[in-house]
Amino acid sequence: MELFNTIFTGILIQTFPFVIIGVLVSSFMHVFVEDEWIVKIFPKKYGLGFITALFAGLFFPVCECAIVPVMTRLVKKGVPMPIAITFMLSAPIINPIVILSTLYAFPGQPEITFMRVGFGLLIALLIGGAMTIYGSSLSILLEDHCEEHCSCHIHGGSDIVQKGLAGKFRRLFLHAGDEFFDVGKYLVIGAFLTSLMQTLIPREAFLSIGSRNGLSMLLMMLLAFVFSACSTSDAFIANSFANRVAMGPIMGFLVFGPMMDLKNLLMLLANFEKAFVIRLSVLIVVLNFLVLSLLTAVLL
Repeated sequence: MELFNTIFTGILIQTFPFVIIGVLVSSFMHVFVEDEWIVKIFPKKYGLGFITALFAGLFFPVCECAIVPVMTRLVKKGVPMPIAITFMLSAPIINPIVILSTLYAFPGQPEITFMRVGFGLLIALLIGGAMTIYGSSLSILLEDHCEEHCSCHIHGGSDIVQKGLAGKFRRLFLHAGDEFFDVGKYLVIGAFLTSLMQTLIPREAFLSIGSRNGLSMLLMMLLAFVFSACSTSDAFIANSFANRVAMGPIMGFLVFGPMMDLKNLLMLLANFEKAFVIRLSVLIVVLNFLVLSLLTAVLL
């Protein structure tokens, strides 16, 4: 029990400051940045559009907890689907808060952060390129989906319109509070399951799995999907496994998690046709596994 408490408390203490910063920045974007302005920065041409999508997350720091509604809104406004998907997959990884939290979670190992960003951008671009077969058609969007649901995630829609600067700041803190508790529950669940696994499962079992590169990569990707931890804090959970599995599978957790987790899959199913979501999900899983297995085998 003492080991469980130590791991669980340590993860929460390290992660909560970054979660708070993340939800405040996300809420500021939500309230003060209009969606029309965001849409205008995305070129319709694929070449420049892909470049913009890859690096827009540096200037619009949205974590994966709110990225699906943003991506849906972009598609509805006419941004080509492959570009919107590339943004959805890259933004949570290139988010400056995510970069800082990863550096902090792995002190003295900046190469892990560089690889997380580099591998993530490469895979996002490959997936976006593969999705060009869908063009920019809106037919894969579910019809009659609640417009208010999407707009409230990107430009601060509210049941009660509050005008003026004071009203905007009130909305900012109300939204930040809601998002903190929404994100926080996944963090607590993830930290709890991580602590439980490391307490109950012998280290030798992890080392045995870790010696099988393909299996350990799939396991860490599965854990990232189930834990659904916010990308602003998932590096601390990943670091808690660092002495039990190799760095390759750790990278699988760090890169795959922001691209696909349980809560994002449910949001995708609520906005897009099931067949499209299945194809996209399979593509994300397969390319993450293949690219990360190859690159980590060569570089690590």
